[in-house]
Amino acid sequence: MYPVYTARQLLTDSAGVNARLRVDVGQTGFFAGREFRTFKEFDVATTSTYVIKIEVPVNTILFEFGLGIEAGSIRIETMRSGGTVVEGGSFSETLPRIPTNTMTEKPQPPYAVQNVLTAGGTLTGGSVAEGTIIDVLRAKAADNSNFAASVGAEAGAERGVSPATYYWRATLAGFIGVISARWEERP
Repeated sequence: MYPVYTARQLLTDSAGVNARLRVDVGQTGFFAGREFRTFKEFDVATTSTYVIKIEVPVNTILFEFGLGIEAGSIRIETMRSGGTVVEGGSFSETLPRIPTNTMTEKPQPPYAVQNVLTAGGTLTGGSVAEGTIIDVLRAKAADNSNFAASVGAEAGAERGVSPATYYWRATLAGFIGVISARWEERP
């Protein structure tokens, strides 16, 4: 026997002004103005580490996390706070949080983005065994300039992210490229 639903239960967004029939996965947040994106461009000649701290106060769906690489190599660990993870220094650089929907027909006043992405500090510790390293993404461009080509890499399908503090710890080696991400907040 199948459950019986009222018409209101078949709509997303609590049947509010951005309600959609529950077949349009993820689109309600786009039309409601709760989807955002960010990017960081690099041109690093030496080997270095770059840490992005992501403070997530609300449930979030991470739709895209990717790299566009023109030269060098990069290894990015996605980490969660806790365990042996220790941050240091100052996370004083704020990454942009750009709405994916800037159309005029979204609700007013616009939704205020809550996730905060900052960079500039340091991060030590963490391991897969303790559950603090939760993903790794690697990319490398061709070394021979006669055959060089831009390369892309992207983490898998969308994932639900609970409120917590997360980090992207990037190890860069002669890296010229861009890190980018897109997410929806689900307050």
